[in-house]
Formats: sequence, structure tokens, C-alpha cells
Amino acid sequence: MTTTATLDAETRERLRSELEDIDGVQRALIEGPPWEVYLVCDRVEQVPTELFVRSILTRHGIPASDAEVRVCHLPAPEPRRRVRFLSARLEVPRSGRAHAEVELEWGGQTYHGELEGESGAALELRLSALATIRTLEGILQERLRFHLVGIKNVRAFDADVIVALVRVEEEEGKHLIGASLVTEDPHRAAALAVLNATNRVLGNYLSNTDG
Repeated sequence: MTTTATLDAETRERLRSELEDIDGVQRALIEGPPWEVYLVCDRVEQVPTELFVRSILTRHGIPASDAEVRVCHLPAPEPRRRVRFLSARLEVPRSGRAHAEVELEWGGQTYHGELEGESGAALELRLSALATIRTLEGILQERLRFHLVGIKNVRAFDADVIVALVRVEEEEGKHLIGASLVTEDPHRAAALAVLNATNRVLGNYLSNTDG
């Protein structure tokens, strides 16, 4: 029998807590109905995570056939270093213009990039992202190039998230996606989203070329 019942806030919170008590589950998000469960997990060997999840859902009146369970595993710790974010600032020096500055660190050295362009919420977000890519160009010394396909603010799970899509110019068809939660400064989040998108490629590439 298919359930159409909803869960009140208290029951939903109790369900989330039970899911996060499963060994290896770091975060659980519940959407619905129709029911969708998203889990962020450590990689724990020989733990039947999905089986445990469906057992808990059934106890709360949600049959296994009525729920979509999606599991995302956190990456294993990596010995290689990453480009580190230091700061991002955006100013509006005069009407209609904006100025973005970004600072990053690699190998004990600070790299600085800046860019000026038109003002406006969406344009300024893009300007901060482009300034981040310009700063990365200083680290890479044109050995690897990125193109900003797009950047936008989206609403997900009751939180504002900046999502960036970046293309690697040297590898046709290779796109990278990065995201960052918006706290107080969306321009900082824009820089972090670009860095989160590119850092996996950067870490491997810089470690190989510097080694």
C-alpha cells in the first residue's frame, strides 16, 4: 500500500536524527512527499547503509517502495595540497562600476587578482568569480586555463548556495562544478565556488608540475 501521509516537524526531525545515527552518515536531508532522502556519508566498509535507511523509514510509516534514497560519499583524505582561499572583496568605486579583488595562497606564496566591470547583483557575482580565475592564472602561469561558463545563486534545502560551472580550456568537453553556501558575503561565496570547482584539477596539476 502506498502512503500519502506527511510527517509533522517533530517526527521529521526525529527521523533525520535516527538516520544520522547510522554508522558513517554525516548528514541526512529529507524531502517530500514524494519522499526523497539524501545522505552524505563517510566510506565505511561493510555497512549496509541503504538497508538501514529503509528499515528506519518503514518504522516511520514510509514503505521502501515509496522512497528514493540517494547516497553521496565524502572523498577520502588526499595527501596533495590545495590552493587555499585567503580573501575576496568587492567595491563599487563609482556609479555603474564594480571592482573585485581576490587573494589565494599556494606553496607559501600569496597571489592577488583583480578585475573591474559593470555593477549589478548578477554582474558583480560573475566579476568576483572571474577575479578568482584571474588569480588562478597567476598561480598557473598560463599552463592551464579556465573559462567561467556560469555562476548563480540558487535555493536548496532552505539555504542559499552559489554554484559555479567552469570549463577547462585545455580539455575539450571537461566541465567542473563547485558550490559554496552563502553566509554574509555572496562575493566570498562566489570565489569559493570557483575554487571548489577547480581545486581537484589544480591540486593534481600543480603537484605534478612542481614536483
